[in-house]
Amino acid sequence: MKKLLFALLLPISVFAQKGYSIKGTIKGLKDSTLVFLQTAQGNTLAQDYAKKGTFSLVGKLDAADLYQLSFIGYKESVELFIDNDNIVVNGEATKLKSAAVTGSQLHADYTSFVKGFSPLSEKLGKLAGVINAEKEGKKRDSLINVFNSSRNKLMVYTDTYLKTKSGSAVSSFVLFQLNKLYGDVNAVEERYNSLLPSAKNIVYAKELERMIATGKIGAVGSMAVDFTQADTASKPVSLSQFKGKYVLVDFWASWCRPCRAENPNVVTAYEVFKDKNFTVLGVSLDQQKANWVQAINADKLTWSHVSDLQYWNNAVAKMYGIQSIPANILIGPDGKIIGKDLRGEDLQQKLKELLK
Repeated sequence: MKKLLFALLLPISVFAQKGYSIKGTIKGLKDSTLVFLQTAQGNTLAQDYAKKGTFSLVGKLDAADLYQLSFIGYKESVELFIDNDNIVVNGEATKLKSAAVTGSQLHADYTSFVKGFSPLSEKLGKLAGVINAEKEGKKRDSLINVFNSSRNKLMVYTDTYLKTKSGSAVSSFVLFQLNKLYGDVNAVEERYNSLLPSAKNIVYAKELERMIATGKIGAVGSMAVDFTQADTASKPVSLSQFKGKYVLVDFWASWCRPCRAENPNVVTAYEVFKDKNFTVLGVSLDQQKANWVQAINADKLTWSHVSDLQYWNNAVAKMYGIQSIPANILIGPDGKIIGKDLRGEDLQQKLKELLK
């Protein structure tokens, strides 16, 4: 009976130990060259000394990722986008970047993307350098138009790849690396949601999910996240108390000159629209309560105000990713953010459109 149980458990144990193997043959590689596999962070996972141009590395990877196969004494290396696969590497010591890699569909997906992406990316990089060196004028404007056109081509190429390889983990990697290309968290989320579950079993997918969740806080079109802070009388005030109204959450401080200069515009907007289902909730980045209260009275800010008096560490400002002030977000009656950083005439115009 014991032998039977052992026999039944053996396949599970063997399966659990499955890892990767990398067998390489590099022509012209010096004997005793140290070959090692590294993570993007520079951590060595496995190593071997080459003999007659061959080497062998084995181990177990925590997850699929982009790794680097390096050779002591050689500047070039081999990129490997792999999981726990059986990999074969063939090449020449003088052309390590061009080494052929087989045995991994992920690596094939990765090299397929890089082949089309690299020339487009290099063109953008060169154009950026030329534009930065060019003075203001028609020539610079023309170059910017060329840059934008090339950037659009790069986006189209990337989008086509994401659709074609929607089930590949490489797509999550690509989207994570190029998320700033889209400039809008909602655009990134739309593309991420189009990927299949098989593309999301990778650390970059988890990072994308975290980034999207964080980026949507304060983004136009997303739901405003509730918060509670103390008002000038030390009583708790929550954003949710104003649900059903149009609310301008105004980030400011008594020490901020641009904020104080903008305050009359906010006062005008408040006075014109306060009887039309509109209000303001001030969030101050002050440290001294006396200065905060004095500024409220001096500028005649007659709406609700809250603060934790923690300066740039204000919890609400940090939650909404506020990097500079004055800043504001306009929230609709349903709690959805419908405007951001509306100042002066822009604020007046937006409120006129909404509160006719």
